[in-house]
Amino acid sequence: MNPLEGILLLTGGCFALAGYITKRFPPKKINHLYGYRTKTSMRNQEVWDFAQKYSANEMIKLGGLMLALAALIWLADIQFKGDIFVALVLTVIFPLFMLFQIEQELKKRFPKK
Repeated sequence: MNPLEGILLLTGGCFALAGYITKRFPPKKINHLYGYRTKTSMRNQEVWDFAQKYSANEMIKLGGLMLALAALIWLADIQFKGDIFVALVLTVIFPLFMLFQIEQELKKRFPKK
């Protein structure tokens, strides 16, 4: 297993697990310790409840994507010298894209009044 596969497996597994736990045990009330916590998601209870469900599903999807990518790289036996760099870039870009997507959905569904 090369570092790219390993990092994607570990990160993807963590995202999928965190999404599953959040989906199974969502935080009931707005808090600063557990759940999807941003200024937008903490605006009110309705936004909070939606954000928890939506972000949990997005984390599960992202984890699945990363796991599938790791499996594809393993099956294709892709190896190159910059694999650690690519893995680190992907583990930063994928979550940032996910956060952007979640925030866009929250702003679309719950515009400021």
